Amino acid sequence: MKVKVKDVPPGRLLLVEPQTTVAEVARLMRVDDCDAVAVISEGRLVGIVTEKDLVQAIADGVNPKLAKAEVIMSADPATVGIDEEVAVVAVKMTRLGIRHLPVVNQDGEPVGLLSARDLLAVLEKGGA
Repeated sequence: MKVKVKDVPPGRLLLVEPQTTVAEVARLMRVDDCDAVAVISEGRLVGIVTEKDLVQAIADGVNPKLAKAEVIMSADPATVGIDEEVAVVAVKMTRLGIRHLPVVNQDGEPVGLLSARDLLAVLEKGGA
């Protein structure tokens, strides 16, 4: 049996708006112990901010108290559907060079976050 995304407990999905400051995004990620946040506008996923994005922004001299999430986010991020096979998702992540994918339901609404770590846990248990 092939393991599907809906069979893997997705990581917690933290949502922020595009106008949220970079400093607040970083604070929320630290408090909630998450590696990425989804950026939502009018209920629609418009971007994702990862730890890598935060590091790049700071290295580029972005003022985290003034800059907004929309400035540092990866716009229109790749997503994964709940019915996709984990093995296919792993290949997708590898090809795109990413470690986090927002999980969306049949209506395209974000419902979770799938990380490379989540996929490794499935493989460790003998799934995929």
